[in-house]
Amino acid sequence: MQPAQDQQYSLKHADDNITETTSGKKTIEVSESTFLSPDYDENCSTRGLVILVQNFDPECPHIEKLNSQCNELMELLQSYEYGLEIFGNQIHENLTKDDLYTLCSSVAKEIDNNEYNYYYCLLFVILGRGSSGIIKCKTDTGNTEYAELSKIMEFFQPQNCAALALKPKVFIVQTMEPKDPNQADAFGMSDDVKERKQQRIPRESDFLTYTSDEPCYLSDNKFLNSIVKTLDDEQKTWYQQSRSVNPIPVTEIQSLLIKINRNLKETNSKVPYTTSSLTRKMYLQKRTF
Repeated sequence: MQPAQDQQYSLKHADDNITETTSGKKTIEVSESTFLSPDYDENCSTRGLVILVQNFDPECPHIEKLNSQCNELMELLQSYEYGLEIFGNQIHENLTKDDLYTLCSSVAKEIDNNEYNYYYCLLFVILGRGSSGIIKCKTDTGNTEYAELSKIMEFFQPQNCAALALKPKVFIVQTMEPKDPNQADAFGMSDDVKERKQQRIPRESDFLTYTSDEPCYLSDNKFLNSIVKTLDDEQKTWYQQSRSVNPIPVTEIQSLLIKINRNLKETNSKVPYTTSSLTRKMYLQKRTF
C-alpha cells in the first residue's frame, strides 16, 4: 500500500491570513505565534499518538522476554507522567510488509480525521530484524520481504497527513540481525535489498529518526533496555519532583536520546544514529509553565 498522493494541504497564519504553502484541498490555520515559537505548540487535546511494532519472529528464543520489555515500554508511555495514546492499545507483532504499510495508512487517516490541535506529536517505534532503513518482514507463505523506512515516513508527511504539519514526528527503529548463530539467516540479505538502504536524512522538516542496526542477543536487547531504563528514570524524577518543584522539570526529546546514548555507551554498545529535521523543541511531558 502506498500513501495517497492526491491530498494537498496548506498552512495559513490565522492572525494575518498569510498562506505558507500552495493552497489545496485542506487548509490548516496556525497562528503566527506558533510559527515563531521556539517550541512545538502544546495546546493540544492529546499528548501524542504512539505506534508500537515488534517484528521479530515469534518462534525466536527469548521472545517472551522481549515481549515483556515491549509491554513495559507501552505501560511507561501510557503512564500519567507521559500520557501518550497507544494506537489500537496494543503492540503490533509479526507484520507482513503489506500489514505494516496498511497500519501506517490507518494511523495517518486516524490522525487526519481529528482536529489539527488534537495530537501534539507522533511517536513510531519499530523493533525487528533487517538493516539500516530496511525492516525485514515475513509473508503469509513464510518467505521474506522488506519494508522501507522512507516509505513508512512518507505516510506522515504533510501532503499525506495534513494534521501532522508543524508537528514533531519521531521514529525509533531497531533493525538488526541477532548475534545468535542459530537465529541468523543462512544466506543473508540479497544485494538488491542492500542497494535499497535508505539515506538517514528526512526529506521533510519536523522528523526525527533514531536508529540502531547493531547485532544483539534477543536475551539481552541493550537498545530496548536502555530506552525503557531511561524513560523509567525520567518518570521517577518527574514524579518525585512534581510535588515540590514548580515549574515541573520536563524532558526534551534530544536530551532523552543523549541519556539513552550514555546508557548504551556504558554497556559498550554502538550508539544509534540520530537524524533530525525538527524545527522546534519537543517535550515528552506537558509543561506547567
